[in-house]
Amino acid sequence: MEFDFLAIWDHRDILIAGVLTTLLISLISIPIAIILGAGTCLLRISPKRTMRWPAVAYIELMRNIPLLILIFMVFYALPFYGIRISGFTTGIICLSAYGAAYFAEIFRGGVEAVPKGQFEASRALGLKYGFYMRRVIFPQLYSYVFPPGSNIALTMIKESSLLSMITVTELTYAASDINGRTFAPVETFATIALIYWGISTLFLKLAGSTQARLGAHDSNSAIALR
Repeated sequence: MEFDFLAIWDHRDILIAGVLTTLLISLISIPIAIILGAGTCLLRISPKRTMRWPAVAYIELMRNIPLLILIFMVFYALPFYGIRISGFTTGIICLSAYGAAYFAEIFRGGVEAVPKGQFEASRALGLKYGFYMRRVIFPQLYSYVFPPGSNIALTMIKESSLLSMITVTELTYAASDINGRTFAPVETFATIALIYWGISTLFLKLAGSTQARLGAHDSNSAIALR
């Protein structure tokens, strides 16, 4: 059996467009998911039951239904109610909502890892809940949330492949397009696997170097304060 990668090279423009779309979707949805996750975490750990239970329901819903089902519900079901959303926008909404639930739990785990004395001292000073969470607790969380948060972000990048099911022209859809043109499935999907591997490896390298720099910065700041 011979591998004809020239057929893939001849359609490199489709591949490049697919990579760019995948990266664009990821670059938009991951920050949104982090922001929504932080907000959901604040509601999840709130002492007020009326704020806590909706957050719990949202997290459990997002974590216990497949992402593909969520994508289908938004893309195919909403038009029956007069709401039409493009595939690209659907992808941003679903990936962000899906990732936010996991980021919320990661933030919650980080908050619970912070010494209880920090909370007691903040309350003793008369600081309001939202203020001390935002200015005292959350700035300490990066060392707790960065490693698992990087894994969730990486999962979101790979899960963007599901958007090919609603004809979003990301990397997996590009592979299907090329395969339909060349009838070379082995070469096509082997190439796509290598590209995903390259994106994932590069992302983890960047995340690791960012974490190292943040750690060095915090260490220097602590020494300066002493």
